[in-house]
Amino acid sequence: MTAFEPGFGAAADDLIWNGRKPGVRARYIVRAANVADVQTAVRFAAANGFSVSPRSSGHHFTGISTQATVVIDLEALNHLRIDAEAMVCEAGPTVTNARLNAELTARGLAFPVGHCASVAIGGYLLGGGVGWNSGEWGIACFLIESVDIVTPDGVLRRVSATEEPDLFWAARGAGPGFFGIVTSYRLRVKKAKPAIMSAVRVYGADHHGAVSGWVRQAIRRAPANLELSLKVSTEVSPVGPMVAIAVIATAFGSSEAESRAILSEFGRGAPAGAFIEVPEMPTSIAGLYDMTGAGTPKGHRFAVDSLWSDAPVADVLAGIVATMQKAPSAKSFAVLSPSSPAAAVPGEAAFSRIGSIFGAIYTVWQDEEQDARQIGWLRSGMDSLQPLKAGVYVGYGDIDVPARRKEIHSRPAELRLAEMRRRYDPRGLFGQALGHTTSAQAA
Repeated sequence: MTAFEPGFGAAADDLIWNGRKPGVRARYIVRAANVADVQTAVRFAAANGFSVSPRSSGHHFTGISTQATVVIDLEALNHLRIDAEAMVCEAGPTVTNARLNAELTARGLAFPVGHCASVAIGGYLLGGGVGWNSGEWGIACFLIESVDIVTPDGVLRRVSATEEPDLFWAARGAGPGFFGIVTSYRLRVKKAKPAIMSAVRVYGADHHGAVSGWVRQAIRRAPANLELSLKVSTEVSPVGPMVAIAVIATAFGSSEAESRAILSEFGRGAPAGAFIEVPEMPTSIAGLYDMTGAGTPKGHRFAVDSLWSDAPVADVLAGIVATMQKAPSAKSFAVLSPSSPAAAVPGEAAFSRIGSIFGAIYTVWQDEEQDARQIGWLRSGMDSLQPLKAGVYVGYGDIDVPARRKEIHSRPAELRLAEMRRRYDPRGLFGQALGHTTSAQAA
């Protein structure tokens, strides 16, 4: 489909999940039916000097996947084959987190799928993959056994730790700047956790000091299979709407007794003053998706930015609370997730920045006329947290801001990716929307 055809604008917009569409639009949309179509489209782009980008589910909040001249829609590459005995699966890039989770759960298996149900694994795994129970199961990209990739020369390659390991290194964390198109993953999977349980306490924002003191102590003694989220948002309290902190603890236990013990120990020392308390309750990853999905309704306008931090919980929470108290939309929220010291340590890959705390601020609104105000608030708030940052997670990064792109990878990883980009993509087909150029283009 070309930009000259009727309905192209609507078709291009439909590729982006966010109600806020990017200001740059593709000229060609290729709906690939198979891998051969992907190869043909890449060769077409190369022959004509066009930039190219794959689109899995179009969930990145910046709409980065549709800003190249040629967008290759991978919707049809949604195969999913699970070998329960070998504990591996092969999945196409447009398999969603929800589908992967459902199919694995039915077989007593699991994977650290992302926190948003409708996100496809293509972009999720390219960015690294911070998912459910990542503390125990690890960052998702480190469970990739091999990746099938169409590189800028139109060649289909299978890469792994032993086959073209440099490309395998890059495919695990390069994000939307990756110089190729993933057509299939082979993933190691885990045994499912049969007794997932959550407990919730909600406090007014004025309790942030007491909450952070409790959380700091509790997370130090927590096992890797406790996932903790502090959601800061406008909630209804006994005295009316107010900025509140919901402390959501989820134990991924092998038994109900284990999960209850983890949550009980975590709750020890919890401050008084919670206006909502929900005791230990059974849940599932599907149930957790129902909870997270409520905060990101389709059709709304979103802007998001993220941070990794090794600063004290008290400092990060205080900074986020101060930002949220100025939010121009009551629908906006922030999430802060401190990790246990026992959490899995990432391996060696392009995914190279992480911290003891993950945080993200979500701006949510509906009126297009509010775009500048909402985005300005987000960027001002994240700028105020800059001294506390150890990096940015690309999956939730405001990569429209050039400075944010420099915070995604460690300096050695950034240099290695740049060298590989010159080697594999000398004509700069991929990543132009992120400002990537080859040395020849720069000259």
